[in-house]
Amino acid sequence: MNSLAPCCRFAVIASLLLTCAMLIVAGCAPNAAGEIISPDLGPKLVLAQSAGNVVVEPTPVPPKLAELAPDQVFAGVADDVRQTIEGADVAAAETLALQYGCVGCHAVDPNEVKTGPTWHNMGDTAIVRVAGESPAQYLYESIVNPNAFITPGYPGNIMPQNFKDTMTAQEIGDMVAYLLQQNGQP
Repeated sequence: MNSLAPCCRFAVIASLLLTCAMLIVAGCAPNAAGEIISPDLGPKLVLAQSAGNVVVEPTPVPPKLAELAPDQVFAGVADDVRQTIEGADVAAAETLALQYGCVGCHAVDPNEVKTGPTWHNMGDTAIVRVAGESPAQYLYESIVNPNAFITPGYPGNIMPQNFKDTMTAQEIGDMVAYLLQQNGQP
């Protein structure tokens, strides 16, 4: 037998592997004429694949607190909590926000970024923050059980977990009423 045969077989196999690798790399090369990744690439691709038969649904406009009936605002809230919120001293809430340190993490100014979500338009925001919860229920729960829902983009376990024990029912009601009044703002 020829002693060069194993070398030739190796050379043939190596050249075949090299050719396969080059074909794979060439197949992975970007298409210079293709779309570049951009924020509107998804809609463009959908449009291209659908031959122009795309129906764009309008973005739903969330309701405003002023458009809700009282029963919608307070749905899911215990009757005694609702009575406390409805009879709240909203003016006292600003003092409570200082006393309990709320203003260290929350701001009413939408341009002021803090550790916690803004209170700007919180009454309107609370309507859609957690699906199935009324605005008053969401705000009450956010005070007495703040980790029940963590607002996206904000850290959990930052807000004190003991406000249900350290605040009176009246103080919690005052805060919820105050936050509900933060609505309809530009």
